[in-house]
Amino acid sequence: MTFRPASFALDVLLPAAVALSAVSVAIPRTQAVSPTSAVVVVTETHNYAPERLLGGADAALGLAEADAANSVLLLAAAATGLPASPAPTEVMSPPSAPAAPALQPTSLPAKAALKPKPILSPAKAKVAPTAKPTPSPTPIAVPTPAPTPAPTPAPTAAPAPTASEAPTSSPVAATWTFDLYNAAADRYQDPDYTACTAASTESMLNTITYAGSASAFVWQATTSYSTQESILAFEREHMTMLISSAGTDPHGWRNALNFYGWGSVDAGVYRDEAYSSFDAATKTAVVALATHRKPVGILALSGGHAQVITGYKVTGDDPRTGSSAFNIVGVYLTDPLNSKAHRDTFLTSADWRSGGKWVRFSPYLETDSPYADPVDGQVGKTEWYGKWVIIDPVK
Repeated sequence: MTFRPASFALDVLLPAAVALSAVSVAIPRTQAVSPTSAVVVVTETHNYAPERLLGGADAALGLAEADAANSVLLLAAAATGLPASPAPTEVMSPPSAPAAPALQPTSLPAKAALKPKPILSPAKAKVAPTAKPTPSPTPIAVPTPAPTPAPTPAPTAAPAPTASEAPTSSPVAATWTFDLYNAAADRYQDPDYTACTAASTESMLNTITYAGSASAFVWQATTSYSTQESILAFEREHMTMLISSAGTDPHGWRNALNFYGWGSVDAGVYRDEAYSSFDAATKTAVVALATHRKPVGILALSGGHAQVITGYKVTGDDPRTGSSAFNIVGVYLTDPLNSKAHRDTFLTSADWRSGGKWVRFSPYLETDSPYADPVDGQVGKTEWYGKWVIIDPVK
């Protein structure tokens, strides 16, 4: 069912509404007042979905007028017994909003339910204001303020040094490290506890082989015990020590290195040297190791035991240049005695100088070498006694 415009209903049926002014309909509905008349009537209840109110306040007022007119028509029809035939009513929405769907009237209740209700006079009538929907607030993005960088404090000038605090402008000393050690070269003297020099000879020649640092070299790398015993026998035949003493002396050790390494005791690759100070002996040993890339033999335990150094760490001049202007930080030491377990052990200079007896490099105190050496003509007990003795390469 559609409805005619509210103005048409008021113009045509107003007299009938006046005639029925003593009658009103008790419908649970909010009273509405037609904007074109001061007559107040009661309209039937309609439920308007939110989407029907998209036309705004004007569309809502138009719907209220239509309800008022339809109520008058229905009242007049009820009083006269005439059928109600209202003309189509069309409420126009604003151009931007879609047209509201047609409204369906709610059937009136029976006459018995009607109760008389006074009609308000024009003077007392009040127009109820049409509530306008409150628009939802649009969230406004608040920009995050960029952090203000903290000011960099101005550097405070350092106080000028006093005469006693004046800095020295010496350059930082360079550090030089080198090590020839190869575990495959090692030979323990055990179980022959008199063969420390023979086992050291075997290990030193093996190290030279693996390092590739020799010319005219005749040695074939081996760690056999039988080779060790053969070397010891040769040393004892070419030493200047009493035959009653066990082992050999520095002459016998030097001769074995030259013979087994280069085929002759006169090869002159290794020599025995004695120095009156620890520093002179150890620096000579480091320079020989650095320049010739060959291990150096050390007479430890005051001449009673042989050990080998294969590497070093120094600060100052590079010992490969032949300079001795450096400080020894430490050396890499190997001991042929298995129970000591010194295999490429880094030994500090302090320990090497004054550590325990098995690592300390101490002056030679043996006196059982009374014979002159056929190679250099020196008598061992006078050449070595009280000095630090090494077996070092010279080429």
